[in-house]
Parts: sequence; structure tokens; C-alpha cells
Amino acid sequence: MSVLIKKRIQYTVDEAISESAEYIMSKVGLTPATVLSMVYAEIARTGKIPVSTEVSEDDLNTAKLIALSHNIPSVKVSDTQSTNDFLEDDGGY
Repeated sequence: MSVLIKKRIQYTVDEAISESAEYIMSKVGLTPATVLSMVYAEIARTGKIPVSTEVSEDDLNTAKLIALSHNIPSVKVSDTQSTNDFLEDDGGY
């Protein structure tokens, strides 16, 4: 009987990309760990980087919106004056 030896892999991904991708993974019922294992297994089996499982266009658009939302500038509003300044700022229009 063979013994399965596992290896822990850690990686760093841009937060916007991570949230967007994890949203799509969740829509098809997968976790990041499962997807990474699937990718590694497919590469080992075929020698190719796999690209498959798709989500609906609505889900893809939601994932893109999640990623884009990380590029929206934020303003700290902490008191009455900064709140008024924020609400009165028309962005130059």
C-alpha cells in the first residue's frame, strides 16, 4: 500500500484578483485549495496549463466588478466637517 505524502503550498495574490476569483470559484462550488490541487493534477497529467470550468456572464461581470472596486479611491470621513466636505464635493463637475 502506498502512502500519500502531501506538500503545503503558500502563495500571495493581489486582493482584488483573489476576491474576484474566489467569487467565481464559489459559484461553481469549489475552494481555492481544490482549484489549486486540480490545476497541479492536470499539469502533471497532461503537461499543459488547464483552462476550463466557466461561470455565467452575470457571475463573471460580478467578479470583474469586485476586482474593479478595489481601485476606487476612498475618503476617510471621521467628523462633521469631513462629512460635509465629502458630501459637498462634486468631483470638479
